[in-house]
Amino acid sequence: MGYYTTHKLEIVKGNDVFTDYEEEISKISGYNNPFDDSCKWYDHEEHMREYSKKHPNTLFKLIGNGEENGDMWHEYYLDGKMQMVKAEIVFADFDEAKLK
Repeated sequence: MGYYTTHKLEIVKGNDVFTDYEEEISKISGYNNPFDDSCKWYDHEEHMREYSKKHPNTLFKLIGNGEENGDMWHEYYLDGKMQMVKAEIVFADFDEAKLK
């Protein structure tokens, strides 16, 4: 068993149109393509940090959506460094004027 996450890769800045980032990251990850379907890519942070060092001027955004409700995050990678932003689910306050 394990925990499945769907991953999506975006290039925020510094896109090299000649490099197939997804293909190269797939080789590092050991998956055919971790961006095609949900998978158990437990070492994604280590792999993305390593890969981003090879492309120090490219800002990568890895979007994750886990199998549990609310498990959504964005990770930004630049020259081996990473910032994680977790989703915040916010409910609006009650507004009596919106009752129908």
